[in-house]
Amino acid sequence: MENTEILLELSGIDKRFGGVHALDNVSFNIHAGEVHAIVGENGAGKSTLMKILAGSYKPDAGQILLNGEMVEFNTPRDSHAAGISIIYQEFYKFPALTVTANIFAGRENTTYGFLNDKNMRARAKNVFDRMGVQIDLDATVKYLSLADQQLIEIAKALVYEGALVIMDEPNSALTDKESQALFEIIRRLKAQGITILYVSHRLEEVFQISDRITVLRDGKYMGTWRKEETNIPFIISRMIGRTLNETFSERVQEAVQEKTLEVHNLSKTGKINSASFFVRKGEVVGFAGLEGSGIRDLFHIIFGLDRLDSGEIWYQSKKTDIKFSGDAINLGWGLIPANRRDHGLFMRWSVKENISVAIYKRMMNRLGLLRDPIMAKTATAYINKLNIATDSTDKPVFDLSGGNQQKVVLAKWLATKPKLIILDDPTRGIDVGAKNEIYNLINELSHQGISILLNSSEIDEVLGLSDRILVMRQGSIIKEFAHGDANKAEVMRYVSGNLSIDQLEIH
Repeated sequence: MENTEILLELSGIDKRFGGVHALDNVSFNIHAGEVHAIVGENGAGKSTLMKILAGSYKPDAGQILLNGEMVEFNTPRDSHAAGISIIYQEFYKFPALTVTANIFAGRENTTYGFLNDKNMRARAKNVFDRMGVQIDLDATVKYLSLADQQLIEIAKALVYEGALVIMDEPNSALTDKESQALFEIIRRLKAQGITILYVSHRLEEVFQISDRITVLRDGKYMGTWRKEETNIPFIISRMIGRTLNETFSERVQEAVQEKTLEVHNLSKTGKINSASFFVRKGEVVGFAGLEGSGIRDLFHIIFGLDRLDSGEIWYQSKKTDIKFSGDAINLGWGLIPANRRDHGLFMRWSVKENISVAIYKRMMNRLGLLRDPIMAKTATAYINKLNIATDSTDKPVFDLSGGNQQKVVLAKWLATKPKLIILDDPTRGIDVGAKNEIYNLINELSHQGISILLNSSEIDEVLGLSDRILVMRQGSIIKEFAHGDANKAEVMRYVSGNLSIDQLEIH
């Protein structure tokens, strides 16, 4: 029987950031022991609301009632003391410290004034055991994969079980198998009476795991529905204010034979084994593979973020030596990284500074000083082109939603007028409406003759956006599919090494 006891009630929550009305009179309630999903487009106010509940922001107006009593969170410590834990979409880590140290950072266990490492390790191990994953507790975080770093963020929240756990895109970097392990944890927590507030762009998983679904749009509350009384098309229409009939445009490959990039027998010990491929002018070449398949390593080597041991890279029929990323940028290449926060943006810089950073030389006058009006004009043009939700080109990018931050990364590289773009999971953590915008942008760029290398954690994106698909496994390119020859089951069979479908974990 459904529990209708109200744990948390929000009444008239309002929040402004300058000219942006991030939350506009939001009111709804959360039942005790339920999994309550919060969905909406990027910029809808989801993360702002979560940060208010976590004590990072204070509302300009409105009330929060917890167990029927009005509460006020002035700091994250206040929220945590009230039994609320949060898992943020972006990682807040100490890369030089161990896994255990990261989990307990700022709240270390001590005995007689000394760190109780044994106790912390035991508690950390218990959390990971419950999650169904194995991580070396002594490993240095900066050497771990993106997925493992996300699991550490989840462990931080779970190690102290309160009454309410907020999960803001907790599995955006996880494989299907790891996501299912997370869902099992959520079910266990729910069985223990713990309430989960689950923020996600993946509507399929929202309908898999949630009891009720609340939609926000443009900072306003659009309604709450029990999972059984609604469906994905209805929720999308409430999120974006219209129906969404088509996701991918039909790929019409131009008969162009000119090769932009050629990679011959590229190898890197422990990462890449004699990889060879090419991409034509205006072609989208998609990569499919499991986590750790070598796709990201290959992209990093091509862009100069890592050095190859052997092999050759040819660009426009000329052999080139990419020693560092500056060489790639000078050739007219761009890289949209999977981790936009750490590798794609200067979080405390403004929108215009981030968009201009790769072309700063063009922004200088004869005295070597940056021309602020030109920077602002360039930024404004891309804000309009990509529909970046910001009230000012001077706004720091950390104040933007995750999807709008991703658009700033895209704008930065588009401003360089690139000839080749490497897209590493470009729609991670982005809502369905913004995804459509990026899909259309990819098609537009390819029609302009820009060559694109694409990796996505969603296999359907690789299938829908690519002219050719290359499958990587254990550092090797093992299969190539033409666009019309590829289907999901066949690509997944090669990706997984002929495992059964239930064992697949696409990256």
